[in-house]
Amino acid sequence: MDVIIGLGGAGCRIADEFAKYPQYEIYKIDTGLQGENCYSLPSCKSPEEYEQSVPDMSSFFKDIDGDILFIIGGGGKISGASLQIMKQLSKHNLHVLYVKPYIKSLTKTGMLQDRAAFSILQEYARSGLLKKIFLIDNTVLEKIIGDIPILEYNKKLNELIVNAFHYINVFNHTQPVLENVEPPKEVERICTIGIYDLKNNNETTFFNIENVGYKCYYYAIPEQILKSDGKLFKLIKDKAAEQQSSYRIYTTKHEDYFSYFVAQTNFIQSIDTAS
Repeated sequence: MDVIIGLGGAGCRIADEFAKYPQYEIYKIDTGLQGENCYSLPSCKSPEEYEQSVPDMSSFFKDIDGDILFIIGGGGKISGASLQIMKQLSKHNLHVLYVKPYIKSLTKTGMLQDRAAFSILQEYARSGLLKKIFLIDNTVLEKIIGDIPILEYNKKLNELIVNAFHYINVFNHTQPVLENVEPPKEVERICTIGIYDLKNNNETTFFNIENVGYKCYYYAIPEQILKSDGKLFKLIKDKAAEQQSSYRIYTTKHEDYFSYFVAQTNFIQSIDTAS
């Protein structure tokens, strides 16, 4: 994705984290915003009011070119504006990153809004109105990171999300050393991402996705290890055979190797799937 659009507090914080990489053009939409590529919506009391309050934003979006990652935090009232905003971006390849919050922290209205947006956006993806939707669950991320100080909570979770997305995006625009890739089915547009520990054969998804139909692993391996480790390729091939998955292998200047993966399905995920 070339363009990142964050909606609401959570979406804007994640967009800010993407801003550390020069590849992305960042746009933010929230109440009370000022500055370049920022759009301030009027403060509303309900998701329905936010939906009705969205103006013509064509002048704000006029310079956007390329694929878009639209970031929404579940449960926020302002997420009610998301569908009306996305309609104005329909000519672009639109991907959605939907971050589910810790459910018990939401108000009753927040829980209802999260449930509605979570289902509707998946239906949009499956029907082809969205290129893909990526589901992320903050509760799962907390388990990956472990104990997090209060003042570092949002930063640590957002770093985990953005680093994974960034590397996968870079890999998708880089020629691999070796690959064995079968593209996903056109209908497999509901996705999540995850981390794979090749040494311990352990993987963790960022959302507990069910009925996975397609999976692709991205391996970043230092050149010296690619030249010297005679067992590594067999491990990668065995993993692909076991999972019936695709893989791509890249060189990296990091001291050790690491890997991410994307999992995709055409099945609508239940709200109860989230932790």
